[in-house]
Amino acid sequence: MAQTETFRDPLEHAAALNDAGNYGAALRELDRLIAFDPSNVRAHVARAWALENLGSQQLPESRDAYLQAVRLDPTELWAKEGLANVLRRLGQAEEADALCAEVVEEARARDLRDADLLELLGWCEYRLGRFEDAAASLREALAVDADLVAVRLDLALVLLCAGHHDQALTEYIDGTHRAERIGEIQGLLVVALDDLEDALTERPELRDASEALAARQILLRALDAPRRPA
Repeated sequence: MAQTETFRDPLEHAAALNDAGNYGAALRELDRLIAFDPSNVRAHVARAWALENLGSQQLPESRDAYLQAVRLDPTELWAKEGLANVLRRLGQAEEADALCAEVVEEARARDLRDADLLELLGWCEYRLGRFEDAAASLREALAVDADLVAVRLDLALVLLCAGHHDQALTEYIDGTHRAERIGEIQGLLVVALDDLEDALTERPELRDASEALAARQILLRALDAPRRPA
């Protein structure tokens, strides 16, 4: 069982709940925070993420939460990226691609030494089918912080889709091992598995690839593994 942490910042606490896959608890925390501070853009983004992961029925409300974050701050790239993901799941692929292209353009105009920004850039490049660019961006993020589990798992997915199957499996194994060491980040592993399933649906040529099946098993084993103390 992971070591208990004390959080002074409610937003930090909600983010940890999201990472652990406790989306309902995160949503309750964020609803309280937004009631107290309706202009908190990061809280709206985190709330939208929780809703996005609570199931398809929550997607319209997640979309609205991301839109509210964008209205509050039109420069908030995480809100635009999240909105693009939700729109894609709602069947609005063209609108999603347009938002991803917007994020890529705006991100490249900023300081690309920030790991979070590089993660965002890499994911949007992936969604646009720019696999080699995406891999380069995600590797740059990992050069800043090698323990960013979500980034490493995103890189694994990108490499799988780009046809670099052996490298992809190496990253899946490394990412899940790091996840086991860190502790309560079940939510990140679930998201990685969902992203893999989405990729297999979108790219039929991957469905029967032995490496794709192996990647799924790696993630499933990590989800079933007992959590270690952080």
